[in-house]
Amino acid sequence: MSDTSSDSSSDELMVRPGDLDEDRTAAPVPAAPARAQSSRAQEIIEAARLRQQGQGEKARMQPAAEKPRMQAAPADTGKPRMQAAEPAQERQVFDILMTAGLNIGGGKAAPPPPPPTSSAAAPQRPSWHPGPLGPGSNAAADAQRPAGGKAGDRRGSGAKGGKGGGKHGGYTDQFASSPIGLEGGVRGPGAAQTPMGMMNYAQAQAHMAHGSPMTPMPDQTGTPQTPQPPQQQQQQQQQQQFKGRCTFAPYVSREEAIAGVMNGKYLKGVFNCNKSYGSTLAFVRNPTVWSGMDIALEGKEHRNRALEKDEVIIELLPPSEWKEKTGNNLPPKGTGEQLDVRKVQIRSREEDALLPKEERSKLPDQRPICRALQVLKRAKKEEEDPLENVNLPKPDLPRDKLPTARVVHIWKKCHNPKHVARAMKAPAGQEGRRRQWYRFVPYDGKYPHCDVHVSSLNEKVIAAPDQHLLYLQFREWTQDRQLPQADCVRVLGNADQVEVETRAILIENNTDYDDTFSEACMAVIPAEVPVDEELRKDPMRRDCRLNSKHPRFVVSIDPATARDLDDALSCEPLGNGHWRVGVHIADVSAFVPFGSELDEEARKRATSVYMVQRVIPMLPRKLCEEHCSLNQHGDKLAFTVEWTMDAKGNITKEWMGQTVIRNQCKMAYEHAQAIIDGTFVPEMLDLSHLPQSRHAWTIERIKEGVHGLWGIAKHIREARHARGALSLNQGRMAFDFEDFNSGMAPKGWHLHTTAEANWLVEEFMVMANARVTEKCVEFCPDVSLARYHAPPDKERFESLLKALKEKGLKMNVGSGKALSDSLGALRDHKQVDVIKALTIRCMMLAKYCCTNESKDHSLSHFALNLELYTHFTSPIRRYADLVVHRTLKCALEIEALYKEKLRQGYRDEDVMIRPSDIRSGELLLPEADVMEISNHCNNRKEEARKAGDQSLVLFYALYLQSRYQMWKEDGKTEYKERHGVTLVKVQEKSFNIYVDDLNIDKELYHDNGSGDQRWVGGNRKNGKKGLMAIQWEDGLWEECMVLSTWQALISYDPKAKGLDFKVELLPPAREELVPESVVAITLPG
Repeated sequence: MSDTSSDSSSDELMVRPGDLDEDRTAAPVPAAPARAQSSRAQEIIEAARLRQQGQGEKARMQPAAEKPRMQAAPADTGKPRMQAAEPAQERQVFDILMTAGLNIGGGKAAPPPPPPTSSAAAPQRPSWHPGPLGPGSNAAADAQRPAGGKAGDRRGSGAKGGKGGGKHGGYTDQFASSPIGLEGGVRGPGAAQTPMGMMNYAQAQAHMAHGSPMTPMPDQTGTPQTPQPPQQQQQQQQQQQFKGRCTFAPYVSREEAIAGVMNGKYLKGVFNCNKSYGSTLAFVRNPTVWSGMDIALEGKEHRNRALEKDEVIIELLPPSEWKEKTGNNLPPKGTGEQLDVRKVQIRSREEDALLPKEERSKLPDQRPICRALQVLKRAKKEEEDPLENVNLPKPDLPRDKLPTARVVHIWKKCHNPKHVARAMKAPAGQEGRRRQWYRFVPYDGKYPHCDVHVSSLNEKVIAAPDQHLLYLQFREWTQDRQLPQADCVRVLGNADQVEVETRAILIENNTDYDDTFSEACMAVIPAEVPVDEELRKDPMRRDCRLNSKHPRFVVSIDPATARDLDDALSCEPLGNGHWRVGVHIADVSAFVPFGSELDEEARKRATSVYMVQRVIPMLPRKLCEEHCSLNQHGDKLAFTVEWTMDAKGNITKEWMGQTVIRNQCKMAYEHAQAIIDGTFVPEMLDLSHLPQSRHAWTIERIKEGVHGLWGIAKHIREARHARGALSLNQGRMAFDFEDFNSGMAPKGWHLHTTAEANWLVEEFMVMANARVTEKCVEFCPDVSLARYHAPPDKERFESLLKALKEKGLKMNVGSGKALSDSLGALRDHKQVDVIKALTIRCMMLAKYCCTNESKDHSLSHFALNLELYTHFTSPIRRYADLVVHRTLKCALEIEALYKEKLRQGYRDEDVMIRPSDIRSGELLLPEADVMEISNHCNNRKEEARKAGDQSLVLFYALYLQSRYQMWKEDGKTEYKERHGVTLVKVQEKSFNIYVDDLNIDKELYHDNGSGDQRWVGGNRKNGKKGLMAIQWEDGLWEECMVLSTWQALISYDPKAKGLDFKVELLPPAREELVPESVVAITLPG
């Protein structure tokens, strides 16, 4: 949990005022006066004429009557010089011109399309498609295009600038699919779909200059058209513009979607790209009908503009269009038989009332669950999801088929609208040329490419668009565009700078903030820790300082660089082989008032994000590093769980409550490990805060406590693993710096591993989390926050089991206990780390949930082999823990009141407690709120994990870059590190290798598109079976499967976009290769 200052590079703000508006595209564009419209159109027409006469850049969209395009602001003002025309205004002028039937390119009216022949028959469109298949680029569509323009021809329908054929009405240039194109013309809907003729330039100029009524234009038969009323003319023109330009099917209405789901015609689920938006298949997870079944969406048309995490309504395609299951289209979540699971069933109060007392809901140790608390219900909101509780029966489907579907409605947009992106390189011959639209590629591959209008970019970006990282916001993805449009929020900087790349990683993982907080958040933080005030206010809070009634000798054990100390421990012998052990957690709830601005900000952030060089905190540093952090020799507020237990960890007495403590010594893991190993010397510890006379006594108490804790923790750990808990801890890369705050590249790296001291702390934290969960469930059974880990499907282990069998190794996945024993038997194997990594890949993610969800899934934690679990021990850096603290406080108050009622003679079933009956009742949340918080914390935790992992890869690349530059300056050959790598995953276009020494993954491509590999041709592969073959020489192949190994050279990649490294596999010995005839048997084709 190392932390440093988080100074970030200053952002280069976008130069377009007003472009930051969230609802810019949704707002209607006000109609301009007729004369202004005419003037603007005349300017555009004049610009087109000048460009046709070869005056090029001088006349590009900059006639005399128009203000110049905005340039970058002077450094002293920070303001833009000029505001450019809005793209919406250009589209408005386009609409005016098209209403008039103008062809500013000056060409003749396009002839009618030739009738389709038998060799190029018109395509049969689906029944749901709104019109002709204009967006496609197939033979039938090409046959319908007018002469003078084919798919991809910028000149379009026989006129320079008018775009008659191709995508979006005849235009396929990926960098300029705009109303105003590269040639300055106005993109028409395509002459093949436009019954009106086309004016030449002189006619258009005269008409727009004088504002005179338009002369009826002849249609394709040569007959003049009768003028129509303006309103009818506008509606007809809008239809004509839409016709032939539609790329996607229209959505059904919300009412139709609801009715369709209710009657079983449609399904509701969450859209997921699995890997990248450009891949062939995407999936809809957790559809309404089949819990756990994933449904495939094949192709962009069937995705219909859905983006990652969107809630969508889908319609199943006919079974004849379903796909065979293969390794290339298997959904990311399996649906096979699950491993065994321990389950605690929490029934409702009404359900328990119908059962005999001995059969009612119980905790793992058979304590009955108290049903005194009245269930909290949130008042129904207007926007409440009407499909939330729809649950239809599960049909019987064949296991060998993968259902396919298409999106018919976006139920709720849950995707991230803001992304970091980098421009694609311009086509050959167009480098440095100013364009109207620029194509950008988001860093997150699960999102599609997008188009950004030139008006949203500053001159520095326009000059070298592919050298900058931009922070973009997606607009509404309209039906007539193949790709979404986006606006630039700000320019982050050059792509090869570590601070810019770090900022990009944070933004891509929904962390667009730093360690600054608003004045409203800071206003509720007291100047000092209010110890005396809290003791007066709450008589239940115990004073556990050494000179008090309940003295406890408390120490903390953390990483040496940690600043946010969440937890501390106490341990003292009681005689007769018993110990009093305390887990003391920072009482963050005392500093974060419920419902305050600070509480809302912490809830939004949900977690601290740990990067290599900085921490983005969940709470202000005044709290997480000072008031709440259990720093040594300062009075602190804490929440304590204390047990009396024997030497084997068997609990005989338990107490939970709020306390005041004082940390006597801040220890690092290395100090505790030295005590365990017998290598400890007193000089290791910093006791400068204590009088010299107390040093010897303090050191003896520390040693006694650590030995006592370690002795108990060993027994607890052995018992937990004997029950089937898994040990999947792996080393994590850490970097060595000359000066951590200097901004220099790391001088080296090492793997940070865990030892007995880490396990010591871990065992007591796990025990505290589990016991707190039981207390919350006992007295707040429906509204507590739990953390569950679902058991994996057995089919997920298929390729791993096959690979282990080939190596003569065994793994039993019949149960959690069997899996734990198998991993234990492999502990000394040379590939144990990669086997653990592959085992983790087979697991489900642990998630937060509300305890009332026990009817939907187990609340147990598979990896820990615990029936109830939550997070309680890190409230400084996790909002879920703060929620649990508040719930525990209420549970303890309910327990006290419940027992008082029983002493007064009430029967158990007659005790009813409302939230208002307890002092902290406002802290209790309704079920729906707990579920919302759980889902949000799940998302943020995963985003924070990804950001941390990407930061490690970034700094490893930075380390390699520094070595690359150093060797280059010394005239040496390219710097390369040699590592062992292991094949861990085979896919259709790529495969993943695991770098054994680094514990990180790298994706390589079968076709060797980067040219970094030594094999010839493309690889053969079977993703489902985890098999592939590499042709190292003509006719000689290497057969590979999961767990196959190579030696590899790893070096900095100077050709990469941004900081990255490359991996070059080294071929095996020639005698290990086999002829092609052998490979053809196992991997044909």
